[in-house]
Amino acid sequence: MQLYKLRYTPARSARAEHVTHFNLFRSSTGVMAVTLSADLLPEFLSSLGDDARAIHIRGEINSKLCSVITDYDFIVDRWPDYTAAVVRVDSTTAKYPVHLGPLVSVFATQTAHLETLLRQPGVLDWSARIIFVCVDMGAMPAVVKAIDYQQKPYTVDKYLLMTVTRDTLRTRPIPDGFKITSIKPEQASVVNSLWKYNDGKHSEIYIEDIIGKLPSCCLYDADGNMVGFALNYHYGAIGMLHVLPEHRGKGYAKMIMSHLARLCLQQCEEVFVLPEEENEVSIKLQEDIGFKQQRDWQDS
Repeated sequence: MQLYKLRYTPARSARAEHVTHFNLFRSSTGVMAVTLSADLLPEFLSSLGDDARAIHIRGEINSKLCSVITDYDFIVDRWPDYTAAVVRVDSTTAKYPVHLGPLVSVFATQTAHLETLLRQPGVLDWSARIIFVCVDMGAMPAVVKAIDYQQKPYTVDKYLLMTVTRDTLRTRPIPDGFKITSIKPEQASVVNSLWKYNDGKHSEIYIEDIIGKLPSCCLYDADGNMVGFALNYHYGAIGMLHVLPEHRGKGYAKMIMSHLARLCLQQCEEVFVLPEEENEVSIKLQEDIGFKQQRDWQDS
C-alpha cells in the first residue's frame, strides 16, 4: 500500500485563524468539527477496525490511551457517524510542540468532507509548517485541495506500508558472543545524533521518552561495542534503524529489526514499517525478515 507525506510550508506573512477552545463548529455545508474527549477514544478506535488507511491514527489513539505520547487531539466531522478525521497536536498543551507539532494524520470515507474539515477554522493552523503523514491514495485529493486553497507550494514523499505477524516473521539469530538488549534512556543523545530527522534537543527528549516506554533493540558485539539499534515509534511503527558503518553488510540490520518486531508482537497482532518507496535496500531488508507490502485499500 502506497502512503504519502506532504510538506506544506507557508510564507512568513501568512496569518492563522485561531479558535482557542472549541468542541463543535458547523460549516455552511453541514460538515462539523468535533473534538473527541478522551472517554470517546476507545469507541473511535474500535470503529476504525483494521482499516489500513487508519493505521497511523490507530497508533496515535493507542499512544494516548496508554499514556505514551498524549500530545494529539482527535477531530471528526460529526459523531458518532463520522466520515472524516484529523489528528493534530494541540500546541498549547503539547509536551513536544516543536518535534511533533507539524505532524498531521487524516482519515476519510467521504473525501469531500475531509477537505471541508481541513479548512474549518481552528482545525489546523495554516500559518505554520504542516507535514501530513501516512496519507492514503484515496485521501490525497482532499489534502491537496485543502493545501491548494492556501495557494502555497508543497512537496510529496512516497512510502510503502509493510506489515508482519507472528506467523510471517523470520527472526535472525544473534552471533555467538554478541548480545541484544533494550536501548538505555541515557543513550538517547547518541540515537538522536544519528537520526535522519534529528532536530536537536526537541527530538532528543522525544527519543528518551519512547525509549523509556516502548520496546527497542541495541546490538553489541563480543567486545561490548555498539553495532546498531532500532526503536518503536509512539504510533506503532518500528524504525529509526541505524547500523554503524564499520558493521554494515553483515546482516546485522535484519537481526535488529527482526528481534524488535518479535518484541512488539508480544503486545500486538501486527507490526508495521514505512520505508520510502525509493529505498529498495530497506524494502528488501523488511521482506527478508517476513514483512509484506499491503495492497492499496481500493484493491482489497
